[in-house]
Amino acid sequence: MAEKEWITDELAVFGANGWGDAIKELIERHQLKGYGFRLVLGHGFYQSMFIEKAELPREEYSTALPYLVKELVNESPTDLVADGFAAPLKDRLQVFVSHRKQLELLIAVFRESGCDLMRVSAEEVVWGQLTTHNQNQLVLHRRGSGNLQLSAYRQQVLCFQRQLRGFTAPLLAIDGGDGASGELQLDGLALELQRSLDFLSAQLRDAPITQLLISCDDDNDQALAQALGQRLNVNVVAVSPSHPSLTSNAARVAHAGVIEPEQAGINFYSDALKPSTNLLTLPNIVMSWLAIAIVMASMAGWFAWQNYHQQQQLAAEQARLAAKSAELERAKASLAKHLPSPLKIEAADGLEQHLAAKKATLKAIAEHDDSLQVGYANMLQQLSDAADGDISLQRIAVSGKRLNLEGLARSPAAVPTWLKAFKTHPDLSGRRFQLMSLGRNDKNIVTFKLLAEREQNAQGETP
Repeated sequence: MAEKEWITDELAVFGANGWGDAIKELIERHQLKGYGFRLVLGHGFYQSMFIEKAELPREEYSTALPYLVKELVNESPTDLVADGFAAPLKDRLQVFVSHRKQLELLIAVFRESGCDLMRVSAEEVVWGQLTTHNQNQLVLHRRGSGNLQLSAYRQQVLCFQRQLRGFTAPLLAIDGGDGASGELQLDGLALELQRSLDFLSAQLRDAPITQLLISCDDDNDQALAQALGQRLNVNVVAVSPSHPSLTSNAARVAHAGVIEPEQAGINFYSDALKPSTNLLTLPNIVMSWLAIAIVMASMAGWFAWQNYHQQQQLAAEQARLAAKSAELERAKASLAKHLPSPLKIEAADGLEQHLAAKKATLKAIAEHDDSLQVGYANMLQQLSDAADGDISLQRIAVSGKRLNLEGLARSPAAVPTWLKAFKTHPDLSGRRFQLMSLGRNDKNIVTFKLLAEREQNAQGETP
């Protein structure tokens, strides 16, 4: 794979108002219009502080942190942008804040230049990308002629930062300079570094600082690392840039901002600062009206076609209905020709009534038993045989299978006893009685009546 090409360029800026012109000039010089940019703010453009850890989701940091740090800064929360992360050494939040107006001006410059700003971070945060991922390291760095900065990183995450004042550049004595004063400055620097190392060793007991990285402008990093290595009990090395063109700390910071992972570190460029899409513009409104007109015209045409199609179907159905109505009229006329006359219907009704009367006569004849043909001699003989001295018959009524008896009895119990004797006589055993009544006459003699069981006709009615 071919090695990546790095191009570094710098422009001198005098005052905060010169930043916009410098950015535009660099974009035009290197033809970077349309590219994505990552912006890293240097010292003086942000503040860092620790606060008590709040139970907030990560996506709410940008809106909540300006209000959580309002007691620590002089600006109003509405004038700040903020982000942060959990501090590796303490149960606190490491918070970074910057001025909203300052950031909005820089964002507007990129937007006007036709570029897409993706991320805005801070110098001390991105320096962690130049350390080793699986080690805890201390970085001594200085950009330009500023103060020395001391930053500690726990697996590339910032956990400690300190500014060292009173050390002039260069730290090493140059040819012809005062060597004694240079040695004293290095001894003082080594003492400050050792104090920071002792503090961090107490904080990072499980994995103490194992290496000090040197990256200072206006100094020979290799020689400075060798001189400090003789005074400290940790390994001291110079930062090794990934490309020969990354010689200054400004270029190294820019490189670190480019290689920083998307979810690592901080990002001042929250959704609140990103440009919102204004949909209520004149071209959008005109296009919307045009689209609505096209849709409505399309719907009107579609409904007109549907109406025409439905009219065609309605005409076809009406034609079929007319044909069926004509066919129905012809059928009615044909049926009228086959209807019988009223005289024939009346004659048929008379024949049906005569036939019903004949059937009723036959049924009445069928109800008579054989006793009507041979007489009642056997039945009367058997009644005589069944009689005893306790019963005296006064009236006998026989009609078909029905037999009614009236008479006198010596006692009420004599009647049931007499009826039981019917079982031994064939013509009497099949007789059934529906009603039996007992009483006494004016002579106090027991009287009885036996009424035969009435037969029901075929329809379940009693004749």
